Amino acid sequence: MADLFERCLHVPQETAIEKQTALARSVLRQKFLAADIGISGANFLVADSGAVVIVENEGNARLTTSAPKIHIAVAGIEKVIPRAQDLATFLKLLARSATGQLLSVYTSFLSGPRRAGEIDGPDEFYVVLLDNGRTRLLPDKSKRQSLYCIRCGACLNACPVYRKIGGHSFPWVYSGPIGAILTPQFMGVQHEPALPFASSLCGACGEVCPVKIDIPKVLLELRSEVKKADAREGRNRLEKLGFQAFAWLMTHPRLFEMAGRIARSMGWPTGSNGPLGAWLSERDLPPLPAHSFREMWRRR
Repeated sequence: MADLFERCLHVPQETAIEKQTALARSVLRQKFLAADIGISGANFLVADSGAVVIVENEGNARLTTSAPKIHIAVAGIEKVIPRAQDLATFLKLLARSATGQLLSVYTSFLSGPRRAGEIDGPDEFYVVLLDNGRTRLLPDKSKRQSLYCIRCGACLNACPVYRKIGGHSFPWVYSGPIGAILTPQFMGVQHEPALPFASSLCGACGEVCPVKIDIPKVLLELRSEVKKADAREGRNRLEKLGFQAFAWLMTHPRLFEMAGRIARSMGWPTGSNGPLGAWLSERDLPPLPAHSFREMWRRR
């Protein structure tokens, strides 16, 4: 953050977090107040009253929606809930599953532009309902449960893969286990075909999901779709040939033993430019044994 502030705000390098916060506030506050349009998302859209509900702990969203002359709220169609009475349940689920709070610090209900006599709020207010592949999910009784997601992030907190590689490794706006099932369904399974496979299928994400999305089951279905698409389009032929060669080697014991001796004499591949460079940058491989199990068995 210190490097970013120095580069973009042209200020001296500052590493103290409290001073960084004060610096950001002094600069960003003026940008908020000078903006003509504020664009926000929405956690929920209440159908019977038309209210846009935004939940946050920082206050930035509230400033975005109240200071500019125009407010545009962009929300997926699955954010619509029927009545205000239903909202209490979702607010409890969201805060407790996301941060462990009983209720988030800021819960804003926005129901239109500034009225006569009011001093805060925008002059114009627009709500954009985003489909972006969502209606394609509705006919699929199994996978449409993905749209139940309330974006609490509980699955991310529980996922061992996400905790290891972080959110920037995911290619689109949704990360973690929920991103691994939403992105292929919104964008098409061939957009990022590796995503459904970025999981150990340990099931932790499904266990902590407050709206009971069976994420591991959806991941398996998407993996099947990726494989079918690959087969139709003739992709991954090299991978298929590799597994066929491995299967043939495993069914010929003497050749397998000879390959093991050759591999031990060559050692593990090393170096950042080798075939396992990225993998080895995060891991240490154990030393190769001097003798195979078969060789030790014959001696004894």
